[in-house]
Amino acid sequence: MDSRIGTTWLVGAAVVAASCASDGGPATDAADTANPGSAADVVVTDPTSEVTTTAAAPPSTIVETTTTTAATTTTEPPLPVPEALQQYNFPVSDEWVVETVVADIDSGTGGLAIDANGVMYVGDFGQPDKPGTQVRRIQPDGTIDAFATAEGMRSLTMTTFGADGTMYQSSYGSDEVYTIDAEGNATLLTSSVRSPTGLAPLDDGSVLVASYGTAKIFRVAPDGEASEWVASRRFRGLNSLALGPDGTVYAADHRDGQVFAIPPDGEVELLVNFPKPTSHVAYLDGSLFVTSRGAYLVFRYDLATGDVEIIAGNGEPGDADGRGVEASFGRPNAITVGPDGALYMNHGDGDSNFPVTIRRISHQP
Repeated sequence: MDSRIGTTWLVGAAVVAASCASDGGPATDAADTANPGSAADVVVTDPTSEVTTTAAAPPSTIVETTTTTAATTTTEPPLPVPEALQQYNFPVSDEWVVETVVADIDSGTGGLAIDANGVMYVGDFGQPDKPGTQVRRIQPDGTIDAFATAEGMRSLTMTTFGADGTMYQSSYGSDEVYTIDAEGNATLLTSSVRSPTGLAPLDDGSVLVASYGTAKIFRVAPDGEASEWVASRRFRGLNSLALGPDGTVYAADHRDGQVFAIPPDGEVELLVNFPKPTSHVAYLDGSLFVTSRGAYLVFRYDLATGDVEIIAGNGEPGDADGRGVEASFGRPNAITVGPDGALYMNHGDGDSNFPVTIRRISHQP
């Protein structure tokens, strides 16, 4: 396998659940070009009602960085805002650095998970002429091998870990969800959820499963029995789930850029409507990090304030590492938090979901 390995890899010893699902799969080309929200507005819904209000977002700016030492204080000029980003009118941060970890993985951008030892796992969504049927494993030294497969696996979407270390894998193309043990043995958990995508394992051993085609989220018990947890007419193509520390589930809608919060009681709240289709969502330190396949960007949504900023990407496809808007990537898809506290995401080449590159995004003010 010809892979390019970056100089930064993973440290730490905590099981991390990935928040990832398929790129370029469930959504159609028409969905990619849809833009139901205004490029200059952020849509926010009052959690106590169904009323939606629209507030203008601040102009695209990058705040200057000031460095103070014992002898001098210097102010670094902000990075210029690329022309492609000016349409969004979101602030742009220069506090996040993008680095390539590994490139040219023979896979389509499906799920991404990281275990306690820093080993990465990529669910293969496949390509138009080659269905994705395997979970690939990437060792810290860059070695790539086939980790798990099953006869029914097809178009793999979200890959994630439960608190007990069990891996969960949704198979969008076969309407199945699997558990995978440490040796790579895949066991069918359920085939009762249509077009499964996002997964959120719970402490009681059950797992929440987003159904892309039915506008519902199901709870699947350890014995495989599936029951409807929540349904909403506002869901148009749920593709990713992430779990907050208080039990709130965050859901990214692939088709129209919406991100929802769903507390344990199941009441659906619209947090934000991004101007172009999103991919997936991850929770980290009070913020949601959302990949946008339609905009070639990564956003940060502050849960306390509702503020939105662009943290990575120049709005155009590419493969450049760098700080903030200096970086570029193909359509971003899966995103998760690594054991080192950094974000990791995968993307394809240009507007394709193949081959897979994994990037590390770390906060370095």
